[in-house]
Amino acid sequence: MRILNVLRFLLLTGIIWSCGKEDNKVLLSPEKETAIKESGWQYEPWSVPVHYTDAPSEQFNSQVLILSSDTLTAERWFKKIDVKPFATYKVTGYVKTEGVVGGSEQSGAGLGLGKFEFTGDTIFKGDTDWTKVEMEFSTAMDDSFMLELLLGKRGQAKGKVYFDHFQLEEISVKELKPEITVNLAKKLEPISPYIYGQFIEHMGKSIYGGMWAEMLNDRKFYYVPGMAKSPWETAVDTNLVKIDSSYSYAQGKLPVYQVKNNLSLKQKKLAIVSGKNYQGRLVFKGSGIKKVSISLNGKEEHFEVSDHNFQKLPFEISSEETSDNVVLEITFKGKGRLTLAAVSLMPSDNIKGFRPEVIELMKQLDAPIYRWPGGNFVSGYDWKDGIGDPDKRPTKFERAWNGLEYNDVGVHEFMALCKILDTKANIAVNTGLGTAELAANEVEYFNGTVSTKMGQWRAKNGHPEPYHVKLWAVGNEMFGDWQLGHMPIEDYVKKHNKVAKAMWEADPDIDLIAVGYPGKWNDMMYENSAAYMTFISEHFYKQNWHAGGLLTHVNQMPEVISAVAEEHRRARKEIPGIADKNIKIAMDEWNYWYGPHVYGLLGTRYFLRDALGIAAGLNEFSRQSDIYYMANYAQTVNVIGAIKTTKTDAWLEGTGLVLKLYRKEFGAQPVEFTGSPEPLDVSVTLTKDGEYLTISIVNATHGQQVLKLDGLSGSIATSGKAFIISGEHDMVFNDEDNKERISITESGIEISENSIAVPKESAGIYKFKIHQ
Repeated sequence: MRILNVLRFLLLTGIIWSCGKEDNKVLLSPEKETAIKESGWQYEPWSVPVHYTDAPSEQFNSQVLILSSDTLTAERWFKKIDVKPFATYKVTGYVKTEGVVGGSEQSGAGLGLGKFEFTGDTIFKGDTDWTKVEMEFSTAMDDSFMLELLLGKRGQAKGKVYFDHFQLEEISVKELKPEITVNLAKKLEPISPYIYGQFIEHMGKSIYGGMWAEMLNDRKFYYVPGMAKSPWETAVDTNLVKIDSSYSYAQGKLPVYQVKNNLSLKQKKLAIVSGKNYQGRLVFKGSGIKKVSISLNGKEEHFEVSDHNFQKLPFEISSEETSDNVVLEITFKGKGRLTLAAVSLMPSDNIKGFRPEVIELMKQLDAPIYRWPGGNFVSGYDWKDGIGDPDKRPTKFERAWNGLEYNDVGVHEFMALCKILDTKANIAVNTGLGTAELAANEVEYFNGTVSTKMGQWRAKNGHPEPYHVKLWAVGNEMFGDWQLGHMPIEDYVKKHNKVAKAMWEADPDIDLIAVGYPGKWNDMMYENSAAYMTFISEHFYKQNWHAGGLLTHVNQMPEVISAVAEEHRRARKEIPGIADKNIKIAMDEWNYWYGPHVYGLLGTRYFLRDALGIAAGLNEFSRQSDIYYMANYAQTVNVIGAIKTTKTDAWLEGTGLVLKLYRKEFGAQPVEFTGSPEPLDVSVTLTKDGEYLTISIVNATHGQQVLKLDGLSGSIATSGKAFIISGEHDMVFNDEDNKERISITESGIEISENSIAVPKESAGIYKFKIHQ
């Protein structure tokens, strides 16, 4: 046993100082207020702001941290501390309280160790003198923990609490020698191909500004040009603009101008590429308008026009240079009344309206299924807004993410995307603000024959043949109070059953995914709605700020996937009849979700450590193949996405490289293995044709590891292929300037002395021919 860290608090005018011994790792060390975050210490208020201060400690001849509040609150100081995996530690320290009162019998002041359970867990209340606390815990597959100093533990509290003199002791540590025994004869349930699914939602730059090729913002003039929120500039006083709200042409309100001589509109900061052509259309009604000129980066097209009701004026302009600061200018000349409806501008090489460079990367992902259109978005979405002439569809302010929904990508555009990608559709319906009738009509629109009312409407919109969409999500995250139309589970089960029944009446052959959430919600759904579901959904996102070391960060993914599987196995055991139904899980949203948001709303940048976590998650899905039907990485483009874009470019994140590689090279038939692979994360599979053994190995440590393989001697070739995803270090990332900091390398691999070497900070698939 040895003391690893000493912690004392010294707070002078809000500045935290270290008092640790030089030969120990100091847990609290910044010497300036601006360096607090750099030291790793963070402060988190969950309610009323708390006051912290310093005071002398006669016992230790140092300063102490004091948290105090005269109203009920929940506050904490916390820090990530590195430890060894598969080790036992003891944290000791001292706590004193004055007048601490909990908001409930269980709440007060105290300490926490993040996710870890520990001995010596204590709630402090009232007045207590300096009390020594001792907390012992085991790390398992983690290389860090959080030390938490709390006013408001297990609920809100008020009063004053003092903390001082904390130290960490290593009690024991296991020597790790990764080794597994593979049983090729023991085949487990095949992995569902839908584990490699994707999810796209109408938010941020996922569709508009991401995969969709439209270059203009607010192309249907939701905001009057010249207003502060409008991307369109004009010299016309917005107070003089009339509004046509008759909906006689489009479903949106249209700005109307009285043109005296000419009127110009500009949209700036567009991006073009040399050698490309750009095509567009202008939709307007003009009385007295004689000429229209359209210019892009100085190149103009001129049109003679005559009085007309509403007309669509197509145009095409070529580019001779590359720039990301181009202006589109539209000028109307004449004297009379002008009504604007829409304008569009896209590169001419778009594929059914989608960006070709993004489509290419989506094809590399080769996802077998896409969930659409949400997400929180769907709980306020009316699918009928996204059909018909795109220029006549309404632009709406959507409340889920507080953005504009242009409705340019709707039913037909999404299904065209599925055809381009040769993938299947998983359609989510609105059970938030939506009704059973709305959902049933949507099913009929997608799948009904032309003899049905909705099928006739679909045919009128250009697609006589039914789409035959099989998989439907009945709502999204209705357990959350952030969801539009949220209601208690006691009410929601009734709504779910009503919606599901109506959908099955519209098409009895579809499969339905019910909204799930661990605990009471799932139990109520199983008990009341099992007859109205085929699958049940789960969602999870993991963060980084509290996760700590590389191993801990990566292990979050398999840990949650395993825990969710166990939650549903529990329900199968406890709720009569559920086990027989074998309702599998659709993890239709999963990913890391934390900053920085570089690519618009939730446009999270991902690092190599995140790629390793996604690989470990896929390993766990393979190990839980008996209970998972689908997993949808959220989301595909920009918004927490596997693909990132600029206005003219696109590339794969490290997470996207994992999805690409595993979809192509990972086996489909898990086989049993035993042993102790730690600290490696391992999964063993056979390819679908049974000709190859694939071993997926994630090494989330900072050193090379050697994995010993038993049970395979003579069964497989000793030479094989290794497909490795790695980079310079675990915080490296891909971006527009360096698209291959994280990359896939392919090389030969040799089994030597029944072992293979696994590079540091890597996710790899090791593929060996099976002797027949």
